[in-house]
Amino acid sequence: MSDRSTAAGPQRTCIGCRQVTEREQLVRLVRVDSPDGGTPQLRHDPTGSAPGRGAWLHPDATCLDRALRRGAAARSFRSAVDTGHLARDLESVITSPTRKRGDEAMDIR
Repeated sequence: MSDRSTAAGPQRTCIGCRQVTEREQLVRLVRVDSPDGGTPQLRHDPTGSAPGRGAWLHPDATCLDRALRRGAAARSFRSAVDTGHLARDLESVITSPTRKRGDEAMDIR
């Protein structure tokens, strides 16, 4: 018998935080050719079925920031990609980090 637990569905790894989670909890990113023939652009794939290699990301601003700072998209696609439009492209699906109770800065004056 296997010690592995059965997953509810396909598992993917977030390129921002590197957590493995169910595919339905992530958004898919794809590389598309630039209209001017320059560096390919990274775009959101809302259907999750665009052809070609994909990368997966939690719909969270923190994961997006980590992925962009660490160059995770270029590694995932094994080539340079233009991420300039990505934040605007993901605007409708990305959630902002929310402050939890107790996270407020302490005033030590």
